[in-house]
Amino acid sequence: MNDTHTIPCAPTPDEDEISLLDLATALGEEKATLFAIPLLTTLVAVVVSLLMTPIFTAKTVVMPPQQQQSGAAAALASLGGLAGLAGAAGGIKSPDEMYVALLGSDSLQNRLIGDLKLQERYEAKTLTDARVALKAQVRFSADKKSGLLNIEADDKDPAFAAELANRHGVELRAMLGRLAVTEAQQRRQFYEQQIQQTQDKLTFAEVAFRAAKEKSGMQLTTVLAETGVRASAELRGQIAAREVQLQAMSRFATAQNPETQRIASELSALRSQLNKTEQGSGESKVAASPLHQEAVKSYRDVKVKEAMLEVLIRQYELARVDEAKEGPLIQQVDVAMPPERRSKPKRAIMVLVAAIAGLFLGVLVAFVRHALKKAQSDSTSAGQWLALKKAWSLRG
Repeated sequence: MNDTHTIPCAPTPDEDEISLLDLATALGEEKATLFAIPLLTTLVAVVVSLLMTPIFTAKTVVMPPQQQQSGAAAALASLGGLAGLAGAAGGIKSPDEMYVALLGSDSLQNRLIGDLKLQERYEAKTLTDARVALKAQVRFSADKKSGLLNIEADDKDPAFAAELANRHGVELRAMLGRLAVTEAQQRRQFYEQQIQQTQDKLTFAEVAFRAAKEKSGMQLTTVLAETGVRASAELRGQIAAREVQLQAMSRFATAQNPETQRIASELSALRSQLNKTEQGSGESKVAASPLHQEAVKSYRDVKVKEAMLEVLIRQYELARVDEAKEGPLIQQVDVAMPPERRSKPKRAIMVLVAAIAGLFLGVLVAFVRHALKKAQSDSTSAGQWLALKKAWSLRG
């Protein structure tokens, strides 16, 4: 039996193969195109980069408020009824993203546009267009590790770029002065509002008391002021203060909180003492008639509002002291100076990218041209090529 040996067939030239030699030959035949296109794109990039307006970037670094735990809580507890409100706003730490958002807020940018006349500088028709143009010229970033804020501003004028960056820090400082961000600021703002409201209520109470006194013909003497009417008024003021304190603590503490339970116990004791005081003070004897009762009630309301106002003023002064201890809201670490070198355009990068892109485009065009020439030289491909041109011709 004869053994049959299979002899492998050698590849024939007709088989489709990609040869590096063929590719190099194709590129060599189209070397004029290969080098002309990169040279042209490079020259265009050089001319464009030279014609572009130089842009300068100024940078300032600011440090936002450093949140710290206030040591006033213990002192507040000894000042009276509203002491617990000191902790209601405590423990608030604003993230860096909040300051970045404030820098990009419409109110801050509107002030910059008006002060620096940016609408005319950017040739914007509307305020909205000016804000869009301004946002394209500034960048804000927060360093997570250091907590510092970076403000960068671009402009064709180096001095104006520095001014634009620095003014962002100034406006942010002014905005934080108006807003309550830190614990002491929040407490100070809260007490300002409460004092204003209590003063208004005290004014109305005094007017009502004078009207009731004149109507009843009742004369409040020193003896009356030292009776249970004054004592009950003071107790009612303390009760009102405890109620406000308990209401504020309910926002961040449960009913099982020891401080909440302590204030609730004090409130219950004050109410019990008020009940005993009013029952044994002889108010009913002093003000037996309805008109006299109305006058006494009005007098008591005045004393309650006075006690509340006194407590609120003490809390307000303490909040102002804590706010002063916090130091400046915004501290400028690095002041933006007019840059000495442009930041844009980056001519070297533009030319390099244009040269690389031109080289790829030149290789592509060289292969296409070589393929077309080869197709036209082949009789079979030439007929197909003519048919393709005729099919896509605009002439009928």
